Amino acid sequence: MNNYVENFIEKLENKNEYTFTLEISPQAKYDLEYMVEKINTSNISDYVDGFVVTDSPFANLKISSILAALQLKQRLNNNKPFITTQSMRDRNSIALQNDLIGANYFDIRMVLAVTGDAINNGNQKQAKAVFEGNSELLIKIIKDLNKGKSLGDFIFKEQLKYIYPFCVINSYAKNNDTLKLRLAKKANSSVRAIFTQPIYEIERLELLLKWIDELPLKEKPILVPGFFPVLTYKTAYFIYYKLPGAYIPETWLNKLKKASDKSPEEEKKTAVELSTNLFNDMIKMHKKMHIMCLNNYEFVVNLLKNI
Repeated sequence: MNNYVENFIEKLENKNEYTFTLEISPQAKYDLEYMVEKINTSNISDYVDGFVVTDSPFANLKISSILAALQLKQRLNNNKPFITTQSMRDRNSIALQNDLIGANYFDIRMVLAVTGDAINNGNQKQAKAVFEGNSELLIKIIKDLNKGKSLGDFIFKEQLKYIYPFCVINSYAKNNDTLKLRLAKKANSSVRAIFTQPIYEIERLELLLKWIDELPLKEKPILVPGFFPVLTYKTAYFIYYKLPGAYIPETWLNKLKKASDKSPEEEKKTAVELSTNLFNDMIKMHKKMHIMCLNNYEFVVNLLKNI
């Protein structure tokens, strides 16, 4: 057994150390050589501390997040831990526990618990959602497994290696009081970290950190703000109109629209400037970040190599 997972947790919980996670979203392919090649070519492993594998986002068909993490972990062999996203949409509590027990042997022991997007959002509309519970149930499952028992009080003869639960939260809501209460509830569930949807205003990050700081908890989870660089007007438009729980300022939308009308070069220049400035402002305020970049690793490396 290696200590890659525990080393990552220790670094994540040290407020004085930079910690970056990178979201990777494999396609519905069994062979992930295309991802291995892209990761290796960009050298992005040298700049991030861990990878987060998505679990069929938007309810689209993808490769299993656990099996994708295992394949990439073995093929990259870069000593970087993998966080596997697990959705409550597709599996009941038996299947979830089965998967977590199996992943435990391979040191895939960090789990980002999500409720999951609605089936109607994706390309598998014939499917039926399970939703035995929301992400809170998955966190409870992990807590029970760490105590040596199943959700149904089956006692294990052999203790599993410790599993670290994480969760997600929207970065924006029409009602700030509702979002604050939701954040407090998630923080009180004993998760080790809370990952946010993308943030596009530094004031929003400041507010979320303030809410965490005000919580009357002895052990507070680490806030890991989401950073999603916007490199085209089309992406900004998608976030503004289609991405739940996130908000991109109209000023971004207007600047990118104006630039895109001029030329692709002007659009790229404006997008890079906006995203780079946001990144620099966020990392000055808080040394933790979850990066979502649609596999655009080169841009991310250019940001991170200056840290």
